[in-house]
Amino acid sequence: MTRWSSMDETVQALSELVKMNTVNDHEAVVADYLAALLKQHGIESKLIEYAPGRTSLVAEIGDGNGPVVGFDGHADTVTFGDAAKWAVDPLAGVVKDNRLFGCGATDMKSGLLAGLFALINLKEQNVPLHGTLRYMATVGEEDGHLGAEQLVDLGYADDIDALIVGEPSGADKRLLTQPSIQAMLGADDATARKMMAANPTTEQHFIELAHKGSLTFTVRSKGVAAHSSMPTIGKNAIDALMTYYQQQTAYFDSFKAVKNPVLGATVPVVTLIKGGEQINTVPANAEMSVKIRTIPELRNDKIIAALEKIIADCNAQGAELTLTVQDSFYPVHTPASAHLVQVAKQIGEQVLTQALPYFGAPGGTDASSYIVKNPDMEIIVFGPGNITAHQVNEYVDLDMYQRFIKLYEQLFTKLLK
Repeated sequence: MTRWSSMDETVQALSELVKMNTVNDHEAVVADYLAALLKQHGIESKLIEYAPGRTSLVAEIGDGNGPVVGFDGHADTVTFGDAAKWAVDPLAGVVKDNRLFGCGATDMKSGLLAGLFALINLKEQNVPLHGTLRYMATVGEEDGHLGAEQLVDLGYADDIDALIVGEPSGADKRLLTQPSIQAMLGADDATARKMMAANPTTEQHFIELAHKGSLTFTVRSKGVAAHSSMPTIGKNAIDALMTYYQQQTAYFDSFKAVKNPVLGATVPVVTLIKGGEQINTVPANAEMSVKIRTIPELRNDKIIAALEKIIADCNAQGAELTLTVQDSFYPVHTPASAHLVQVAKQIGEQVLTQALPYFGAPGGTDASSYIVKNPDMEIIVFGPGNITAHQVNEYVDLDMYQRFIKLYEQLFTKLLK
């Protein structure tokens, strides 16, 4: 294992980024830093403002004569919670035992910089890239993929053929002994322990080739208030909502057998419900909110169209229902046989010196926004970092951080040869 001094340029940059408080906002400081770093190495970039203090960045290299390979990372972090529970200051960027600690170290300032330094190194080494390597650093991924959605609207996803999302893809390899991790891998205890023993590094990484999408919506029912002793002169908003709910349940039940080979089935959950005004009044209002984890076989657009038809049918029978979609992020699944996956596996196993199992995740990334423009876009989630994301004492293994810089260099070169 290589041990890296805090004076190393890549580690120093990571420490400086972690010191920047970008909890759900203020990403402009990161974008400005990245732009300045790129400019020092002769690479121009575009700063794209989402809102005051919130700026995404896009930079490109290559000759433009070939495919477009995208790299995505986000500059925002989640809240670090109670700082007193951290062993170090969450904004200190402290290096200890070859790990850099701090909020966002794993999720995902290390991935953001690994992609950036790979781009810089390829440019400085004059490596021929036949096509375009598009680097995108976004805002607001943790709260609605805000920057990615803006970049999609501006056309930056229109021509992407393959996308690498540098989100954390690893875990302390000792976790391979846990039944939950073994179940995720579909491996028995002996196989998992053999994998752990064969891995000379401290972390086990995975290639995430699929993750679920999400769809969040609210159905509102409007009724007519009346005294509970005379319900016939009113219209019960709850009754209409329950009629809709029964039909929604039947719709999702009809797709229980439809499963993605990696992600499994669609998972709908009613998360909020409320209605009525007081105990002796026919309710004039009711509403229900639903969160659905979606799969490619039952994409968000198909679900929305079906629910709108159910609502139209209910309204034709006298209900007054409306559907409001709060967010819609598409599911992602790239087959293991895809060129991007196979190249990433070949190079990744060599650079990381370990076997790289495939993985499908229930949560999403910026990829959910980009894939809307091209359902055939090949996508993997693969980057430095581990499952300490969103946790106290979040850290990144510096050996893996450095390895991923080399990995990305080789991956970009191979994809754009």
